[in-house]
Amino acid sequence: MNTLMVSNIKELNELHQQIEGKLRSTVQDAIRAGEILTQAKGGLPHGGFLTWIERNCVFARNTAFRYMQVFKYKDKCSTVDHLQDAYKQVKQLESAEKHTEKQKSYQRVSQYRKTGVKPDGWKRGTDDGLVKEEHDRDERIRRFKEKVETDKQTKESTEKDYKQDSKIFNEAIARLTSKADERETFKERIRISFEGKDNPFIDALIDYLQGLDDDNRRLEACYNIIKVAKSIAKELNRKAYSEA
Repeated sequence: MNTLMVSNIKELNELHQQIEGKLRSTVQDAIRAGEILTQAKGGLPHGGFLTWIERNCVFARNTAFRYMQVFKYKDKCSTVDHLQDAYKQVKQLESAEKHTEKQKSYQRVSQYRKTGVKPDGWKRGTDDGLVKEEHDRDERIRRFKEKVETDKQTKESTEKDYKQDSKIFNEAIARLTSKADERETFKERIRISFEGKDNPFIDALIDYLQGLDDDNRRLEACYNIIKVAKSIAKELNRKAYSEA
């Protein structure tokens, strides 16, 4: 522990006690406390400041940091009468600085993304992290756009298939309807009996004949059907006689 630290620890703690006991005019005491703490931190190795506070100060680390911030902005806070007002002012100043630094960081990152060269003042932790954030954001946007386009194409394809299926279905219905109308017209023309109008065998026979290429083919088919029917009838008669 250096001589400066030893000589000022007592003063530091007395300042804090004075601040705790006052309701007004404590800003200058806080500035002086922050100055002592800042000097102490400067004389310590990295990571040793928190331990130093715990060993030497009668107040917590959060209070120490607030004193240091008041000292950092002493030019802005020295005209404030109340310490709580000074803390509020420090908070506003820090917020403004962070916003300004954020804007500068965005400008550096924007320049880097355009040129591929890191500009002067580049901050490894902050700016590198911002580059990653923007890259991840761009990647999310890219994937979202791809999904939107894929969904759009899928929807269009589905609608196209639906229209095509509907067209095929309607054409099939039209053919069946036309075929049924032709069958009924043919039945009327040949004056088929009432019982035969709803006979599925008759319907199938007429549909078969209508499917042939021309009337000559249909006439030939009718003769063949008659011939087959006669042969079947003859065989059924023979079988009936033999069983009797």
